[in-house]
Amino acid sequence: MSIDLHLHSENSDGTDSPESIIEKAIEIQLEAISITDHEYLTNVPTSENIEIIKGVEVSVSWEKLEKSNPYAGIHLLLYFVEEKSPVNNFLEKIRILKNIRNYEIIENLQNEGLDINKSELSNFKTQVPGRPHIASILKDKGHVSSINEAFIKYLGNGKIGDSRSHQPNIEKIINLAQESKCLVFLAHPHTLMSNDKYSKKENWINDSFFELVKELSEFGINGLEATYSSYSKNVTNQISEVAKKLNLLECGGSDYHGDIKPNINLGYGYENTPIKVPYKFLNDMKEKHGQL
Repeated sequence: MSIDLHLHSENSDGTDSPESIIEKAIEIQLEAISITDHEYLTNVPTSENIEIIKGVEVSVSWEKLEKSNPYAGIHLLLYFVEEKSPVNNFLEKIRILKNIRNYEIIENLQNEGLDINKSELSNFKTQVPGRPHIASILKDKGHVSSINEAFIKYLGNGKIGDSRSHQPNIEKIINLAQESKCLVFLAHPHTLMSNDKYSKKENWINDSFFELVKELSEFGINGLEATYSSYSKNVTNQISEVAKKLNLLECGGSDYHGDIKPNINLGYGYENTPIKVPYKFLNDMKEKHGQL
């Protein structure tokens, strides 16, 4: 038995309802889950059959990282988020800015001669439209053959459709999270080392990676997402070692999005590299949270 602390519903860029995610998680006998929608706290009723941790994923701006590598990006997973909290209040402002950002991206794509309109974003059932929805429009109109190709050609960091005007400063979000008594984890750490192919580099867990994570730990993050869909056991072990050296916690999840990322399964990750996130991670997180 295991847990999955990185899931997306139709409230952001997933395709499943929160209720469907819970049903699927119970069916495969997960012990705990966290629905971590982008910049939106999805509130779901508690269940006797599974433990639910309130979470959110937030894209943030780190000027040092962006200057050194325009293809890199940084997302934070916040856990134990309460509805009436400073950080959740701030998320509403981010969502407004994100809508403006979406229009900026579409204008950039229009300037490249691509047939896409702002009004098409309203066709999606979501609380937070984002790049995956724009990618879906590009795919449906035949500009690309897949969501992944849309990011590689147009929407990934450093590409023509890149706009991060909505992203708050990383230290501001960490400070708000601390004020709100949330735990902060670095999501899918390989994105710190992304390249122009919108992918992770070979041997990306190196001295440069360690120094970046060390600086993040000094900012106040609590842990790393060590177990992730695309990570081999060797990569997971290396991230775990970095966490131990810096006295950081570990978490893990599939980054499930439903049909928009059909190769990623809830609770298991990619079919050819199944993950198993131990409940011990959550025990350690709850212990740390209890000290806040």
